[in-house]
Amino acid sequence: MKQIEPEALYEILNADRLRYCCVLWELRQGNNEAFSNDDGTGFALVHRYPAWHFASFTGYDPVFLKEVLRRYRKLNVSIEQPEGRVLCVEAVRGLTPDPKPYECFAYTDEVPAGPFHPNIRPLAKEEYGLVRPIAEHPNHIDYAEGLFAWFDGERPLGYLSCGPEVDDIWDVHRIYTLPDYRNKGIATALAYAYLKTMREQGLVPYYSGVTNPASAAAARKAGFAQCSTRYAFKYERPIFRL
Repeated sequence: MKQIEPEALYEILNADRLRYCCVLWELRQGNNEAFSNDDGTGFALVHRYPAWHFASFTGYDPVFLKEVLRRYRKLNVSIEQPEGRVLCVEAVRGLTPDPKPYECFAYTDEVPAGPFHPNIRPLAKEEYGLVRPIAEHPNHIDYAEGLFAWFDGERPLGYLSCGPEVDDIWDVHRIYTLPDYRNKGIATALAYAYLKTMREQGLVPYYSGVTNPASAAAARKAGFAQCSTRYAFKYERPIFRL
């Protein structure tokens, strides 16, 4: 294992920026350390915080993973895997609870042809308050740069908030539908409106952090394709007392 400059890691990962979009965003935040395994096929980015550190691994090398873990007392860890590869859970079991998968989706090359649903409105900043009564997490409304909402008359039934991630790549912050109106295609329609609008504006729509089958299905139906999976878990090194 060797330490490398964060700027060098950014250049390496930027060559496949959709797959590594979340890690690139983390690199932009600063206050971090970067490492490479011996053959340059695996990388780790560690953010330094007062109590916990946050580590992002690209690829999966169990020896490299354990070498990095030994350097730190506490870590929130994510491991980025390309689509089609599954994390070897047995290699980390015993160190941590079973990793939780987060699927990440990228746009398709084509701009979607059809219009989005007439019940959906892209909202201007001054209209964000219309969605606040149903917001599951109001901060996702407050900090959103883009907001799409499904209305039944004047009543919002669901919304998608989004914002810039890295350069021209935008990401979904939150997609939410009122419980009584789920499984009716609202989430898919919102994801499609986001995808179409971003592509028409020359931006790159991304949809990360998907944790449930319903959201994954909505992303695929809207025209997204899965590009990677992140596995997240916690690690805390025991303190031994003599």
